[in-house]
Order: sequence, then structure tokens, then C-alpha cells
Amino acid sequence: MYRCYTGTHIREAEQPRLAAGEGPTLMRTAAWGLAQHTLDFLRHRGRIYGSRVIGLVGKGNNGGDTLWALSFLASRGVHIEAVPITADPDQLHPAARTAFRTAGGRFTTRIDHAADVVLDGVFGTGFSGSFDMPTYLADRNLHIPATAGIIACDIPSGVHADTGDIPGASLQADVTVTFGGPKVGLLVGAGAHHAGRIHVIDIGIGPELASIEAPWWVAEHTDVARYYGGPRWDAHKYSRGVLSVVAGSPEYPGAAVLVTQAATATGVGYLSLVAEPPRGKIVADHVIAATPQVVVEDNITPKATALVIGPGLGTTVRGQHSATAALETGAQHDLPVLVDASGLDVLAAQHFEAHYAALVLTPHVGEMRRLTQRLAPDLTDQDVAAQAETFAQRFGVWVVLKSATTYIFGPTGQRSLHPPYTAELATAGTGDTLAGILGAGLSTVDPDDPAISDRVFGLMVAGVRLHSMAGQLAAADGGVVVSSLADYIRQAKQFGLE
Repeated sequence: MYRCYTGTHIREAEQPRLAAGEGPTLMRTAAWGLAQHTLDFLRHRGRIYGSRVIGLVGKGNNGGDTLWALSFLASRGVHIEAVPITADPDQLHPAARTAFRTAGGRFTTRIDHAADVVLDGVFGTGFSGSFDMPTYLADRNLHIPATAGIIACDIPSGVHADTGDIPGASLQADVTVTFGGPKVGLLVGAGAHHAGRIHVIDIGIGPELASIEAPWWVAEHTDVARYYGGPRWDAHKYSRGVLSVVAGSPEYPGAAVLVTQAATATGVGYLSLVAEPPRGKIVADHVIAATPQVVVEDNITPKATALVIGPGLGTTVRGQHSATAALETGAQHDLPVLVDASGLDVLAAQHFEAHYAALVLTPHVGEMRRLTQRLAPDLTDQDVAAQAETFAQRFGVWVVLKSATTYIFGPTGQRSLHPPYTAELATAGTGDTLAGILGAGLSTVDPDDPAISDRVFGLMVAGVRLHSMAGQLAAADGGVVVSSLADYIRQAKQFGLE
């Protein structure tokens, strides 16, 4: 996992250096990095000497970074120009403006049709409010050539660094060169779709960033190998986890099939389906046909080391009773319990007062809003991610909020975000698959482990990454068909080991 920061985090980390008079050094370091990645972009396009780079510059530090970068590019034979945006040239950063002009740069009110690269350096991480960059340019007859690459300085102008929101409109960058550390606004929401490839420049504030107590965490594929890799040499079926699944109904048997297929592909050692006859026979028949190694039982097996409750149970009295009974069993045996889909509807105050090794809720956005409305109505005015974060801490649970960007929030302030790598997973049944992956991971948790909180957090973060890797592999192979996603889970696990 790597750490990710809000724009506020970055600005706070810069303050001691700025107070010490190191602002010019920070700016030139950032600009040098921006210039180097611009040169790499030009080199990939075919040439550096004689190419044309134009900066769109504002009067803040982002404009200063861009003007310094342009001055560095000029030393490599690049023709440089700059278009002031919402400012006159004499309002721009003084030292950077001087360096730009000394390097032979000139200010202009047009974008050369032969420009190879346009640098977006108008607004940075301190931006708030709304700005429509494409309309601003069009209204002034400033047209970016279709063949020109767009490189954002720190963050595409108009993107909110803390949230990824774009209240107005932003340019679609091919590359974003960001400073200090990865930023939330480049990885979530609309900001993630406007950032392009992201390169991080170390500007020397690492110690200050390391001292931040509540960063965001982002999974890497190596986390999949760490938490979902192959078994130990001395493993046996019980040491690899015993998962009991309370899922499926005659109306929705497929949910149980998808959960058990995913858990099996993830590597659980023993998998039990609670399907009490006669009603459960339909579900059991479907599951056994798809995954014959599943053991069908009337009740949760005493060997269980984790439970998954809810997918496809439906809203019948019998389904709700099954979910409630399973929650009680999980508390009695101090098990890790994952509650999804229909199971979320039966959660009540007494369940949060009971003790579980870990209680993990996996709502999608609509389910999270319903949970909040029912159990924490004072939070309904917050955005849904903020609701989930506060809900997790208030009720002492883990929340995996499923959306285009998936968020994970822990009971003591842990938080992770997962960028939207593929929209192919936006289809019915992929949530059931995720429940199977995470349930398999939870079945390996030792309730007596003093580091259980770290273990659960790592399993949730890596499990979401494994799910998305499977989706990416399936998308590259013609598209996600949820019934075959388990095959790609196996491939993704192998990829994580490489």
C-alpha cells in the first residue's frame, strides 16, 4: 500500500519549509520535475529540439511552477510561450516570470496550432469553487490542437484536490505531474478521469508527510500477493480458513453461487453453505452444481472461522430470520462477520453492541444511504463517503463502500480508497463476488491476534484490489461476465505473485 494525501495535507506539509524561506527551492524542484516529464512526453512523440510547448498560467504558484518549467525546457531547444489565464503578465509569479522571459519565452493571447504540448498550470491544490476551463478558452478563441498533448501541473485546473470533484469543467490531461505525494483528487471521482497518467515528484517534504496520522491508503498489486498469496508449505484445509456462507434464496440462488465461486477461487480451505431444507434445496442444488466442493449444512458449522451473511437472502421473513440468527451466532463465537445486501437491512442497534472479531459491512451507495437514514439520520446531509466514514467510527465497524471509487473505512480512523480502474465491474453480481473474496480473507483472521485491526484493514484493501484486477483482466478479455469472474480471480492472484 502507498500513502495518499489531500491537498490540505500537502499544503500543511509545505508550511515549515515555506516558513524557513525554502519556497523558491520547492518551486524550482517541482518545476524541474515537470520539465523532465514533459521532455519524456516529447521524446516519446518523436522529438525535443524544435518542439513547441505552451503554458496556460495563472497568477498563483502553479503558474510559477509552469513558467519555471518552461524556462528549463528552453535550454533543451524547445520553443516556449505562455498564455496568462484570468491574469495579466505582470500579475504572474515575479521570479518565475523573469526566468521565463530570460529563457526567451514570450507571452501570447493565442495557442499556436503547431503546439506539441500544452501545460495546464492555472489552478492548483488550493483551488475551491468552480471554473470552466474549456469554455473560458473557447470564449477567447484559444483552441488546443487535437494533436497536442496536455500535461497538468500538480492537478488539472478546476479539480478539487481533496475530493476529485469538478464543479465546473476541466481539461482532460494526458499526464499529470504532481508534487510532494499522490493526491486524493487525482484518484477518485471525476478527477481520476481527467488526470491521465500520474507522476509524483519528490520536492523534499517526505518527513512532514510521514508524520501525518490519518493519510489515505491505496492498494498495489503486491498487496494481493501479501494477503491472498499461496498457502504455507504446511497448510491444511482448516488452516486456510473455514467460511460459512448464509446467502441465496429460491428467488435469488445465483447470489450464493457467485459468493461461493469467488471464495473458492480466492483460496478458502473449507466452504460451508447454510441452506436449510426444504426451502434451501434450490439454492444448494445450484451451488453444488457450480462448486461441488461446497459443504451444504443446515446451520453454521462449528468449525467456522468467518461468516458471510446476506447476498440474495431477499426480504422475506425467512431470509431476515436467517440473517439475524447468523449475526447472533457470529457474536456468540466472536467471529469475523461480513454483512452484505439483504443482510444490511436487518442490522439494528443491538448488533453493534455485540462483540465480533470484526464486523464488516459492504453496502453500495444506495444501501449506505438507507443505513444512515435508519441508524444515523443526523449524518444524512453529508456526502455518502463522509457518512460511511463517520458511521464506521460511531458504530465500531468496517465499511467497504462500493461505488465507482470504492472506499474502506475502519472503526479507529483507518481509510483507503480504490480508484475506478474499470467500469466493467458495474454489473449485477460483482458485489456478491467481492463478498466471497473478502469473506475468504476474513476466514484467515485470528481473533486473538493483537494486530487484528491491521490484518483486517490489509485484507479488505487487498481484497478490493484483487476484485478490480480480476475485472481488469476480464475486461481485457472481452468484458466482464460475472459468472466467469472467478476464473479471473485466479489469474489476478497469479499476476500479484509476479
